[in-house]
Amino acid sequence: MRVGLVGQGKMGREVGSAAEARGHHVVWSLDSAANREAAGLTPERLGAADVVFEFTAPGAAVDNLIRLAGAGSRVVCGTTGWSRELPRVSEAFAAGGGALVHSANFSVGVMHMFDLAARAARLYGPAGYAAYLVEEHHAQKRDAPSGTARKIAALVENATGSPPAVASIRAGTIPGTHRLVFESADDEVEIIHRARNRGGFARGAVWAAERIAGRSGVFEFGELLAEVEKEVS
Repeated sequence: MRVGLVGQGKMGREVGSAAEARGHHVVWSLDSAANREAAGLTPERLGAADVVFEFTAPGAAVDNLIRLAGAGSRVVCGTTGWSRELPRVSEAFAAGGGALVHSANFSVGVMHMFDLAARAARLYGPAGYAAYLVEEHHAQKRDAPSGTARKIAALVENATGSPPAVASIRAGTIPGTHRLVFESADDEVEIIHRARNRGGFARGAVWAAERIAGRSGVFEFGELLAEVEKEVS
């Protein structure tokens, strides 16, 4: 595939490397200075790319996605913090005929942690265990709690009726750690996902782009993984 990159931060660069490793070709890349208010997403650039990866910041993502939707692009978005605008973005992609995959996290390990969190909450909540969540990321990460932490917290709240306490740490170069604890007076149960690097996130994003080739619609990453599970079962 011919790949366009919106965002030249750590994740954007990692995704570009992962795409090249899979045999795809990065044909253009935009940093924030070259793409103020989505101005860099010209018809010429969008016509040259089979898929566009959007890894920027919450304040820029919606403008980018609306512009990409209008062009009928196929997009993988790893930016978090814009979910309130998902209905508007989804309508734009439906009108434009393109495709969007979005997720708080493109790690397969994290997707399975979501399942574990929901199942554990259904078990331990009724048994009187209280839940809390601690997430740690590098000092440059802008949103807190992380999108992944918000997703885990929502799953726990849906299962138990009570939101877990969430603590966020921003320090050093931590790629990402999420620790969900169910605690009683007698014991505690802990579920941990600890990223060793950004490679797993990037490879998941590239796989998602390959999965939506030739398709239209709006998908969560987990939905694409569920499709594969059904195909092989």
